[in-house]
Amino acid sequence: MPRKSILFLSVLACIFLLAPARAFSSTFLLDRVVAVVNAQAITLGEIYRAMRFDYAPELQSLSGDQKRLFLKGKEAPYLDKMIDMALQVQEAQRQHMKVSDQEIDQAIDSIKQKYKMDDKTFSSALKSEGLTMDEYRQRLSRQMLVSEVVTREVRDELHVGSSQVEAYMKKNGLWTDNHSVFLKLDQVFFRMPEDPSRKAGIEKTAYEALKKIRSGADFMSVARVYSQAEPDVGIVKRDMLSGAMRSVLAGMKPGDVSKPFWTDQGLYILKLEDRVSSAQPGEKGVEEKVKKQLLEAAFQKAYESWLRRLKENAYVQVRL
Repeated sequence: MPRKSILFLSVLACIFLLAPARAFSSTFLLDRVVAVVNAQAITLGEIYRAMRFDYAPELQSLSGDQKRLFLKGKEAPYLDKMIDMALQVQEAQRQHMKVSDQEIDQAIDSIKQKYKMDDKTFSSALKSEGLTMDEYRQRLSRQMLVSEVVTREVRDELHVGSSQVEAYMKKNGLWTDNHSVFLKLDQVFFRMPEDPSRKAGIEKTAYEALKKIRSGADFMSVARVYSQAEPDVGIVKRDMLSGAMRSVLAGMKPGDVSKPFWTDQGLYILKLEDRVSSAQPGEKGVEEKVKKQLLEAAFQKAYESWLRRLKENAYVQVRL
């Protein structure tokens, strides 16, 4: 699949999750209602149509039977995801939130700029994914509604103070009097096998993941499929890393992704998100990045709590 098509799928996947409930293809013989969220029905056809976009990079290398098995295993968790999205859209509508045509135009312009698409290329991409411009605008509008309601109900309520930042930095060895370098890292990690003969197979899997990343797939999306540890490493002091890691990272600049490499713990693929130098305790660059990291962690916790409350106050029936 061409690079632009893969990148564009990440946008389309969110939009398909937010599509109005309806029966999609008459050729989908097993289509049926698998969940009801208040007055909205979600069908099996909707789930499969959205999954084919969301998991496009993973499906590329699979045969027909393998694809069916892969998607079958994702049905239940993906339905949970679609229920969550439906609840958020409904909450935005309950609060009478609206998105103007001008806001949609600006969002489309931003997408085209991000993926370096002109009008013709953008229209062709929509057509190749079976979307008209009107359908795309309607679904993008719903995506923007969700972003607005989440910002209002969750993100705007969060605050991380300087005392919290300082406490975190001291606890994690980021508060120092010496000139130090701090790295923001993401990872794909494979544990060291007990049987050394399995290392070759692990390396093969790691290079499959790397190929998807270099073909344009989002690093974190691939990491969440392959990694055997949390993909978001966070901010770490370079001196606290192993020699092997420091050696690999020495030649990398922000945005670079390493080849797979072994340490005593296992096999790593690292992405260097950022490199920050600190010359004094609480140096501003490091503080700001730690604050951002703490805010994101607080957001995830508050967002999950808010979603639980939406579910508790809603009628949700699952028939899968």
